[in-house]
Amino acid sequence: MDFITALGGGMLAGIGLAAPLGAIGVLLVREGLTNGFKEAAPAAAAVALIDASYCALAVMAGGLVAPTITSWGNVPAITGGFVLIALGFHGMYRTSTSVSAGEGASAPSKWRRFGLFAGLTAVNPATLVYFAALTLGLGSVLSSPAGPVTFIAGVAFASLTWQLGLVFTGSFFRGHVTVKAQRLLSMAGNAVIVALGLAAIISVSFGSQR
Repeated sequence: MDFITALGGGMLAGIGLAAPLGAIGVLLVREGLTNGFKEAAPAAAAVALIDASYCALAVMAGGLVAPTITSWGNVPAITGGFVLIALGFHGMYRTSTSVSAGEGASAPSKWRRFGLFAGLTAVNPATLVYFAALTLGLGSVLSSPAGPVTFIAGVAFASLTWQLGLVFTGSFFRGHVTVKAQRLLSMAGNAVIVALGLAAIISVSFGSQR
């Protein structure tokens, strides 16, 4: 019973983290739209890996690590915001270049895509704080020998399933809309990414002044 409880709790925690559609979610949909499911799947795997890694860190030492992460202040959020803005403008440039050339721009390799999404996910320390808060409230569930492992496995499974679903959504539209519509959607997605990056920086800046 503890095994099932821990696994279910991990899956719920993974979905709770992944379901809100933020910048990473928009990027994954764009990856699927631009490159197709097979090429974009490593990006989804990278996000799920970092989610599971932060979960494991929180299970092992969340109560000690979370305060240290919190002490970093606004630096990770601001850094992530600027990275998102750069990615959005780069995506716009690639899309406009492909339109001018009449063909698709060369996509980065799977390993580069994996590393990029791993870095973007890791730069957000709120993920660790989220899991640390959860694990502190699940002491009885995680106290059994199999509890921590099954909890982490549940998080990894839920996160990977959700991220792959976002990639699949993008790839579905890739195969059902015209090339012109794909480019318009890509430009719109990149604009959303820039807006999310700006919003992250502005919200942190205004928040630090209060």
